[in-house]
Order: sequence, then C-alpha cells, then structure tokens
Amino acid sequence: MGELAGTNVLLLTTGTLVAGDSAHPLPDVALRKTALLAATNAALDTALRRDGREVTWLGLEEQRRAARRNPTLGIEPEHFATQYLFDPRVMQIPDPLWAQLRALAAVSSARYVFVPAAVKISGEPGAFTAAIIMVLADARSGRVMVRTRAQGPVAATPEAALTLAAGTLISSPVR
Repeated sequence: MGELAGTNVLLLTTGTLVAGDSAHPLPDVALRKTALLAATNAALDTALRRDGREVTWLGLEEQRRAARRNPTLGIEPEHFATQYLFDPRVMQIPDPLWAQLRALAAVSSARYVFVPAAVKISGEPGAFTAAIIMVLADARSGRVMVRTRAQGPVAATPEAALTLAAGTLISSPVR
C-alpha cells in the first residue's frame, strides 16, 4: 500500500454477493446474503486496518459519522450503489455514486476510495472459497486506478472463506 501511505482512504461497503454459479448454486448461502455481506465488510475492515497500517482507513463507522456531521449532504454510505463497479469495462465511477463519493471524500479529507464491488462464494458445504473484486479509485476525478481480485483458500464456512480472502488483499497487486 506504499502509494496510499499517509492518505485517508474510504473503504466502502460490499456491492453484491454471488452465491455459487448456474452449475453449482448455493441456495443456503444466498439465503444468508445480508449477514454474509456484513461479514465481508467486517473482514475487509479488520484485514486492511491490520495489514495496511500506513493508510488511514475510513470504514463505515467513520463515514456515518462524517455524514451525520453534514446532514445537508443527504448521503447514506451504507446504501451506495457500488455493485456497478464490478464490470471491468467501467473505468470512471458513474453518477450518482461519484457525486456521493466526492461529497463524502470532501468532508472526510479522503483522496482515494477502495470499493469491494462484489464477493463470490463458491464450493460446497464444508469446502467454500471466496473471491472479492476490489476497485481502487481516485475520489476527486472518479477514475478507476486499479481493479484486483482477492482470492482466499478453501475454508469450512462461508464466513471463514471471506476472512481468508480479505487477508490476502494487502499482498495483492494493489500493493
């Protein structure tokens, strides 16, 4: 995270969760979508703060605090439409997301935004893997700088798979 050292970076919430694929759906995982998205956000927040200490990570709580201090902005960080950044052809953050991010970045002194656009959980009961698609963007210009994938090893539960995937993020190409 050398290029981000000393900066404030917004860590947004995960855009969407994909459970399995058409050949191997995971209906039990899909039913727990909300809880697994929360687990993804918690795992990412923990891993980035632990492994990327040279960066000031502004997670959901810091974003909510900034939004409460500036209620006229009308932004709700937990409801940003980040899933649109999953598409690899998107090289510019689209509006209205970009307008929301610019406002939040301005009131939080953030220069960059790190977006978990999507998480995919694959496998079968007892042997799950998770992959998290992350996007690093410039909060001022809206330009997507890096898109990477954090892939974790096999784990017994979806939550453990998410934690393992989040733990690989700092050693990924974003570094």
